[in-house]
Amino acid sequence: MVVAATLVTVTTLLLSVFGAINLLLWSKHEYARLYRVLGAQSSELAVALAAPVWNFDHPQIDKILDSQERVSPIEAVVVIGAGRTHARVRDERRRLVPSNRPIVTNGLLMEERPITFGDERIGTVRLYMTPRIIEAELRMQIAGTVGAIVAVDLLLIVFVYLVLWRYVLKPIVAIEKYAGTISEDGTIHAPALQPAPTAELESLRVSIETMVRLLDRRYAELQESMARRLESEERFRTIFESVNDAIFIHERNTGAILDVNPRMSEMFGFTREEARQLELSTLSSGEPPFTLEGAIERVRSARSDDRLLFEWHTRHKEGHLFWVEVSVRSAVIDGVERVVAVVRDITQRKEMEEALRRSQTMSAMGALVAGVAHEVRNPLFGMSALLDAYADEMTTPDLVELLAGLRQQITRLTHLMRELLELGRPVVITLEPGSLHELLDEVIQARARTATQANVTLQSTIDASLSAVSMDRARLSQVFENVIDNALQHAPAVRNITVGATLLNHSDRPWIEVRVEDDGSGFQPNDLGRVFEPFFTRRERGIGLGMSIVQRIVEEHGGRVTAGNRAEGGAVITVRLPAV
Repeated sequence: MVVAATLVTVTTLLLSVFGAINLLLWSKHEYARLYRVLGAQSSELAVALAAPVWNFDHPQIDKILDSQERVSPIEAVVVIGAGRTHARVRDERRRLVPSNRPIVTNGLLMEERPITFGDERIGTVRLYMTPRIIEAELRMQIAGTVGAIVAVDLLLIVFVYLVLWRYVLKPIVAIEKYAGTISEDGTIHAPALQPAPTAELESLRVSIETMVRLLDRRYAELQESMARRLESEERFRTIFESVNDAIFIHERNTGAILDVNPRMSEMFGFTREEARQLELSTLSSGEPPFTLEGAIERVRSARSDDRLLFEWHTRHKEGHLFWVEVSVRSAVIDGVERVVAVVRDITQRKEMEEALRRSQTMSAMGALVAGVAHEVRNPLFGMSALLDAYADEMTTPDLVELLAGLRQQITRLTHLMRELLELGRPVVITLEPGSLHELLDEVIQARARTATQANVTLQSTIDASLSAVSMDRARLSQVFENVIDNALQHAPAVRNITVGATLLNHSDRPWIEVRVEDDGSGFQPNDLGRVFEPFFTRRERGIGLGMSIVQRIVEEHGGRVTAGNRAEGGAVITVRLPAV
């Protein structure tokens, strides 16, 4: 196409230039000849009309004018003489006919000659000729030139196609079919190519056939190697899909997630397609100093046989955190070195370890505080009895005020003793299925008056269709009373308290999550890890045992309680209990 287009373009330009020059010269020549004819014809008419005009022979004048009809270029003749004007004009049938109307001279050539007789001017003849014949012939010449150029271009295209087909296209098509046969049939055994007509194509043919022969010797080896690799990859894929641990496969250079197994979707809540688009920071809680991103980076820069094992606090798609054990190392997959992270859920183990640690701590602390409380309680009873005995004698205003202050401090110490005894006493609960919705409504109604006095709005957004939970009703009521009281004690900073409950699935079982939220200042970041520690409080006269008792009772119900802050401000206590 390129060769033919180039030749046709050059040929067309050259023939067009030569044709234009030839037509221009021909046109000038024809116009010059027409002017000569016009001058000669007008001179002949002036001579022929001299005698008739002198003699006023009008019929002879008309006869001479009529004789000009045979000269086709003549368009009109006008003779002024012999006392009148004689005019002839071509009609639609190209005949010269007499005419009295003005002659339309647009586009006509005109020549005027005087009519003389004996050196005396006796009239004038005007001869009009048309160049339409020349213009028509010129159009024919142009059409002929264009037709000749088109014919030459077509011949060039046909010639170029035939020559290139034989010496270039046909050998290339044969080579292309040869390569297509190898590609489509999945084999390198194909008929040999015929020798090419040009040295360049022959060199290409020889190179291709040499390459095919080399491939032929490697074909069996590759098939055997691929069979071994497929068998190995099939074993890996079987383990990858069926293992009970989550597996991440990462690109070694960038750390991007390439693939995950079904267990990963179950553990983290993401589909495979979603997991491939994840950033590792999305799964990180940001709490431990050692993160999965850091492990991937260390393995990428380490030796291929290095392996890292660590525990990681990670995040589920729904937002809750859980503990996992991660093993990260390099591995060759599909012939490419990758980074493989094997993740095992150890949340239950971590919770058991934490519960055991708290149980041991609380047991030791409970024994201590119970002994102290028991020893302090008897002196308190004695002090209270002594004040009752002297109450009738303390009648002056100063003594009455002093007596009231002493009774208030004794009451406070008595309340502290009860809390300490409660903390040290083993929790004995009796679990029965019950409606958490009804229990929470009772707690909210019981605390409604206290909330009104504190100018706090206490509201509920609990779904009445929630599943039942196994509960010790009195103990569980104490949990939510303590949580709501803890929020009310921060008034006036707290103006609204909302109690909500929803059903969710976690670790393949249903749970009911109760959230007690307020719009106060929330927990200080450094205090979040100490909210449930015994004797930890930020209130001036607080004891710091209420939330420790809450945690203890919730755990005895098989649940979990956490503290946090809302994104929009305020604190939130979350109690999660297993649904029946």
